[in-house]
Amino acid sequence: MTTPDLAMPRPATPALAMFLALLLGATCIGFSGVFVRYADVGPAAAGFWRMIFALPVLAAWTALEGRDRLAPALGSRALWPIALAGLAFAVDVTLYNASLGFTTIANASLLGNLSPVVVVLAAWLLLGETPTCRVLGALMLAVAGGLMLVLPQLAAASATPAAANGIFGDTLAVGAAIAYAGYILAIRRARDLAEAGLISLVSSALCAVFCLAAALVLGETILPQSLQGWLAVAALGLVSHALGQGLITLALGHYGAGAASLVMVWPALVSVLAAWALFAEQPGPAQAFGGVAILAAVLLVRRG
Repeated sequence: MTTPDLAMPRPATPALAMFLALLLGATCIGFSGVFVRYADVGPAAAGFWRMIFALPVLAAWTALEGRDRLAPALGSRALWPIALAGLAFAVDVTLYNASLGFTTIANASLLGNLSPVVVVLAAWLLLGETPTCRVLGALMLAVAGGLMLVLPQLAAASATPAAANGIFGDTLAVGAAIAYAGYILAIRRARDLAEAGLISLVSSALCAVFCLAAALVLGETILPQSLQGWLAVAALGLVSHALGQGLITLALGHYGAGAASLVMVWPALVSVLAAWALFAEQPGPAQAFGGVAILAAVLLVRRG
């Protein structure tokens, strides 16, 4: 329940503008798999650099929101959900980045974006956000579209000696989806108590600490070894995180957790198209139909 004297006042914002912000943020995140493929560091290290390059942008965003709001927010109950968001996102990016070493970008992106299934159920059971019939219908459509995207690749993988690696990668991506669901719910709670820029800044700083610790424990390569590697981790930070995750955090203050997270299936389609163009991971007819189903789900959420 929101504490009245800590809740931050929000100006009225057009619903269309918030939906477009949500969609643009999800599109930026859709390219994260491509950037990770071009990076020459370990999975957790890639997450660390993603946060480091995003922090200056997020700090500027927080400054624009007003320094007078910073101390009260950090001293409030908002700190705990923000810290939880940072930890959950560190687990998410590490598992997702690791999955790309074992499975396709399409598989990793789709399974990693199945978090709406977890979020809708958790928001219903824990936050009392009963989903509308339209949101439930869109959710089922999105899941069906997701299955159409991933099943052909899973079937092909099962006939090859690399099947075990593919299954392991898919399992890591599912773990990332669960972690991202926790991130969405924590951000949703924090947005009742603090501004979007502050949440993104503090959670990203904590995420960087968690990722660096994991990279050191796992003995990963931390420093990029080439110009391509540096450009890739910079793009992760500036495009996928500062712009993508920042817009999503902003929009979550105007949408329910279930409806907002459902739009997060959009990055899977973006990832499939990007992988097709850059890595010749060509989608089949079933995957194409799955993409259409996801687009239809996004439109249903817009109307819901």
